[in-house]
Amino acid sequence: MFTRSSSAEPRALEPRTAHANGVNGTPARLKPAATGEKSVIGNDLKIIGQGLKIIGRGVLQVDGEIEGDVQAVEVIIGEQGKVTGMVAGEQVVVRGKVSGVVCAKSVMLQASSEVQGDIHHMSFAIEQGAMFDGRSRRAADETALNSVAEGKGSGHAYAS
Repeated sequence: MFTRSSSAEPRALEPRTAHANGVNGTPARLKPAATGEKSVIGNDLKIIGQGLKIIGRGVLQVDGEIEGDVQAVEVIIGEQGKVTGMVAGEQVVVRGKVSGVVCAKSVMLQASSEVQGDIHHMSFAIEQGAMFDGRSRRAADETALNSVAEGKGSGHAYAS
């Protein structure tokens, strides 16, 4: 079921680039996670819990189903992934389904994504084919985003 490598040292992850092109056709670079660690919730897992909150310190990829809140430096909702609850982080990439609030400095909805809920962001990109039903709220600063992620959002610190 679980295997452990004989090496005590974790191996370093290679820098990653986004699949989407950035400005002028140059590849867009993803900001590396603070710790360089990546956690994956596999497509064979379904996690349910009242008041559940999953918190990662690096990159968290969700390929399974979660009924609860998810937070990490970078959150990736895979094509098979589904989150019912808040998704928060520095960067959020959605390829699957989210039903709830998304709160991040940078949010990207890829073509296969379906989001039902409000998105609080400082930078927001939507690929053609993505489905989005909710409100887009651009935050004036990180303090406003943090207050939304902590459930204290007043809505006053948003750009108009």
